[in-house]
Amino acid sequence: MTKLFDLHKKLYKLFYKRPIVILVTLLCVGLGVALKGSYYLSINLVDSQAIQYARVAVKTMNEAGRLYSSNVVDRVNFMDDVTVSPEYHSVSGGIPNPATYTIELGERITDISEGVLFRLYSDYPFPNRQRTGGPRDRFEREALNYLQEHPEASFYRKDKLGDRLCFRYTEAVVMQPSCVACHNALPNSPKHDWKVGEVRGIVEITQPVDNILLIASDGLKAIYTTQAILIGLAILGLILVIGKFRTINEELEEKVAERTVALHRLATVDDLTQLVNRREFNKLLEQEWRRGLRRQKPLSLILCDIDYFKNYNDTYGHLAGDDCLSFVARALQSSVKGDREVAARYGGEEFAIVLPEADSVEASQVAALIRNAIHNLKIPHKTSWNYNYVTVSMGIASFIPSYSKSYEHLIQASDEALYEAKNRGRDRFVVFNDLQLKH
Repeated sequence: MTKLFDLHKKLYKLFYKRPIVILVTLLCVGLGVALKGSYYLSINLVDSQAIQYARVAVKTMNEAGRLYSSNVVDRVNFMDDVTVSPEYHSVSGGIPNPATYTIELGERITDISEGVLFRLYSDYPFPNRQRTGGPRDRFEREALNYLQEHPEASFYRKDKLGDRLCFRYTEAVVMQPSCVACHNALPNSPKHDWKVGEVRGIVEITQPVDNILLIASDGLKAIYTTQAILIGLAILGLILVIGKFRTINEELEEKVAERTVALHRLATVDDLTQLVNRREFNKLLEQEWRRGLRRQKPLSLILCDIDYFKNYNDTYGHLAGDDCLSFVARALQSSVKGDREVAARYGGEEFAIVLPEADSVEASQVAALIRNAIHNLKIPHKTSWNYNYVTVSMGIASFIPSYSKSYEHLIQASDEALYEAKNRGRDRFVVFNDLQLKH
């Protein structure tokens, strides 16, 4: 069951990746099956038509023989000056017996028909028909042997006669009660112990079918052309439809990707400042801590706080406060240069800078850049206790990650350094290592 499921899964993936190839292959296989079916149907129709024609012809010949026997021979048998004989041509007042009549009727029809051969033969031809009255080839011998065993059946097949393909059909001619006495009594009859129901001969109808097959072949070509055109149109339609579906699918995938990016931004980015939010900050800081464990490289964190921001909001209003946060966030974002350096909104007016593989000296350089950038903004702050413009205080911590500590220790150390920066008069940064030295 598992193997079947795996096969189904593989086929589904293959169909998803190569639908046009698979559908075109299936259509071509279908076309091949249809063409083959059309060919055999055409051949069967030709054979069926030939069999139907042959059966009607044989029935007509047999009925003609029986009618001649009952309506002619039976009546003239009582006339002394009329003789029924297979050699009637040489007998005064002679008329042909039914078998001779049937044979000559077939020969006459053969003469006036184009390629159609009517023939009556047996294992016991009369002396005057010894040369032509028996089986003349392998087919006639096989037909005679088969129909002697199965007198109610028919024997037929297509055969090559000269340069023409012919359909040869045979049926048995059985001895009728009215014929037994005549055949047994005739002095020149080759057999004198005939019984009713015995096969006294074979009637054969040979029809050329090469012309019919040519006509059928022309018809098949037209059918093949039509089917090929239909399949071609179907393939073209499939290509167009699948192409359209692929375009729609690509558009949907683009929209899904856009929505995914938008949702990711909503989950990871602070809407006001467009910086990484607190949740994503924690995640990134933990990742960098684990990376530092493996590489034994330093990891620095800067925590920033806007000085006297509550006073700013109370003085200028919350809309102005939001603008102030946005300006500060841009300054912080411009200070991060490395691919893995991140500026984040840590809290209300608090921000954080993650500096992977940076020691305290490098982190201090970044903090100095931030301080200057905030000064250059010159955002008025008349209720600040120190300056007339917005300033920030920063705490810096730099650790080489170890298994005895976690990234929370780095946050705690930065927070202590930030607290110390505020105690020292704000608008400055303090490195946690300096605190340790003082302690």
